[in-house]
Amino acid sequence: MQIKMYVPKTAEIPSEYLAPLAQRARDSMGEASNTTAATRGHLIRQAVRDGLLRGMDELIGEDGQVDVVCDPHHEIPLEIDNRTFTLSELLTAMTSKRSAPDTSIVEVDPRAKTVPLRKAA
Repeated sequence: MQIKMYVPKTAEIPSEYLAPLAQRARDSMGEASNTTAATRGHLIRQAVRDGLLRGMDELIGEDGQVDVVCDPHHEIPLEIDNRTFTLSELLTAMTSKRSAPDTSIVEVDPRAKTVPLRKAA
């Protein structure tokens, strides 16, 4: 008898990879991405498909599906500021946050105008 076991494992994904992963996960889902809540599983499965998590390559089936579940019982939608997002909304939020200019302002000289302050990564 074969029994499939899901063992807790932690994967680290650099922040700069999250938006591209969300975009490819959204693209792979097509129209369903507009109504499907984004989960950790979407990002992890895409990272495995993309080869970002080489230690999990054996979880890719012959049909290209990645056999990973990221939350016990069922996949829990991601929340940002107590709000869930669809995959499309998550991608929009990630790209707009990354490309939006910082609204922090610092005064350089009393005679000079204010200039935007850029935060270091």
